Amino acid sequence: MPHLSPMSWLSSIAVFWVTLSLFASTLWWTNPHLFNSEANYIKSAPEMLWSWS
Repeated sequence: MPHLSPMSWLSSIAVFWVTLSLFASTLWWTNPHLFNSEANYIKSAPEMLWSWS
């Protein structure tokens, strides 16, 4: 296993965060009601999983 340099760690973390934020903003724009309140989000999470499966 090759030893990763600090720069490659930083770039992989940056790519991860960019992907995560893009995914979150896409969810925000397509399903804004999910983010109205934490309680609604927690309540709707099982429903989302159920509809995806």
